[in-house]
Order: sequence, then C-alpha cells, then structure tokens
Amino acid sequence: MKAFFTPPVTFSVSFINEGSGVLQKVLVAQAGKVKSYFEEIDGETLSQIVTLGNAKENGVKARFGHPNMCSSAFGTYIGRFKNFQIDGDKVTGDLHLDTVCKNAPAGNLYDYILNMAKKNPDMFGASMAFIPAEPEVGTGEFPLVRIEELLATDLVDDPAATNSLFSRESFSFQATRFLDENPSIAAFLARNPDTIIEFMLKYYSKTDLMKPEIFQKFKSLFASAPSIVPDESAEKNFNQAIELLEAEYSGQMTILEESHRKQITDLEALHTSAFDVLQAQLATAESEAKSFQTQISDLTSQVATLKDQLNANPTRVPSTDPQVTIGHTEVKFGKELLNEMPSYLKDKLKKP
Repeated sequence: MKAFFTPPVTFSVSFINEGSGVLQKVLVAQAGKVKSYFEEIDGETLSQIVTLGNAKENGVKARFGHPNMCSSAFGTYIGRFKNFQIDGDKVTGDLHLDTVCKNAPAGNLYDYILNMAKKNPDMFGASMAFIPAEPEVGTGEFPLVRIEELLATDLVDDPAATNSLFSRESFSFQATRFLDENPSIAAFLARNPDTIIEFMLKYYSKTDLMKPEIFQKFKSLFASAPSIVPDESAEKNFNQAIELLEAEYSGQMTILEESHRKQITDLEALHTSAFDVLQAQLATAESEAKSFQTQISDLTSQVATLKDQLNANPTRVPSTDPQVTIGHTEVKFGKELLNEMPSYLKDKLKKP
C-alpha cells in the first residue's frame, strides 16, 4: 500500500542535548487541513499518531527527507523518534540522533541537523510518513485523516511546501514529490495523459514565466500531439478534465457521507433499543418495590398486634385445686384465699 505524508510543520524544539544527540519535544504534526490531498488532521488523528508512535518499542525511524522514485531511503537514516505527546493541537516527539549518520553518504548529517536546529530552525521541519486508513466524514469541508500504520518521521527542508530536506533541483524529483503527495491528480493524469500537455501549454501561454522563444520551442516539442494549441477546443477539453476530477472527488465524498450517515443511524437504533430494555427493567423494578412495600406494611401491622398482646395485663388464676390435697396444700390455699378476700369479709371472719 502506498505511503502518504503529513504536511511538514516548522521545526520547533524545547531542548537540544548536543552531548547525547537528543532533541526534545520536536514538533512533528499539527491539526489542520492537509493541503496536498484534500483531507484534514483533527484531534483523533493526533491521538492515533501518539498511540502508534509510542507502540514502537525502539521508536519510529527518522530519515533525511522522504524517499520516492527519484531518491532512495538508503543512506538517509538519522535516528529515531520516541516519547510522542499531544501538546494542544500538536504532537511532539524526542528525536534521538544516531551517531551512524555522522558518516552518511550525504556527509555528517548528525552535526548538520544539530546546527540547523540551533541556528536555522525555520528553514526545515518534520513530516510523517504513514499508511492511511479509511478517512472519516467530519463537520468541516474535508474528510478527516485516519492512520493505519506509522512508518517514519522525516526531516524536510521547507515546512511551508512539500519538498524533501535540501532537495535536488531536478524536475523529476520535484514532479515525483508533487504526484506522490497529490494522489488524486496522479490518478487523473494516468487516465487522461494528454491533459497535462494541454494544461502546461495553456498555463505558460498566459504567464510571463517562460520567455516567448522558449515557449515556442516548448510548444514545438508537442507539435504532433492532438489538440496541443491552447485554443477553444483545448480549453474545453481541459475544463472537462477538471470537471471529471471534481466529479470523482464529489463521488468519494458522497460515499463517505453515506457511510457516516449509516453509522449514525445504526447507533441511534442501538441506543433506542437499549433505552426500551432499560425502561422495561425499570417498570419491573418498580412493581417489585410496591410488592415489597405491601409485605413490609403487613409485617409491621402484625408486629404491632403482637406488641399489644404482650403489653396486656394477664388474668391471675389460682395455681392449685382446693379439692386436691397433697401435703399442706390446704394451708397454702387458705392463705391465697385470704389474700384475695376483701377487707370487710376479713373483718367478719375475725368477729366471733
């Protein structure tokens, strides 16, 4: 799968330890629109960068520029990025320079990078190479970048452009970089190769960037090609090409929007179903609570009745039967009888 790159960001570092070759908290990514392929980096993208970057135990490799068909990655290794962190709308990482880059094919990159970081930080920056995942539809104009795998964090020379670090002044290098970072245009040109000729002739015929005599030589290079002169027919073909490109982009956006709407619909259905289940469970719980309250009320009433019965005065009943004689029972009975006898009867018994 083809790798894409985050837009380069201006170099920023919180501390440079020249002894160990560690550049702490280097700015490696920032939220915002990705100008090269019509997508946007948001907070979720930044979180993915931190998670994927810190998941690599040995760190994420760092290179001296992005490789492409005109520049190999071999000999460009400079170290590893570690300790990725989110800082507001940015992601930073610690660049650990490897001493092996002191003897790189391009020279002593180790000292060169340290000097650039100290003296000319605005003249270079960092750009991340990654394997893209399916983008998401956001609330803004462009889809949101999602990352499947983080490949490298490379230093590039111009954080405001898309060239690699201290890039070669060659057309093939610059054109390759442009097409690598503009996949929709590369795909369109692959299907409609003649449009590039029409466009370039039309572009240079309306600017003063190219001297007239050079423009004539340039135009003669494509003399055998059909519709090479920027006339009305060429303009019509070019406009049609642009319309096709816009239609393709619009179609991709429509697919992403439909997918996003389907996800929202599915989530709403899931939430509705879960809410219904919770309501049913709540109704059952309320019914059981009422039943428990009725049982508690009945038990409270029974306890109150039992308390009343226990608090009532008991009726005293003689403990012996006067008809039964066992030992001196009659004496005990007589005493109990006297105790229960009213006073006036006791007085009568005492009188002769």
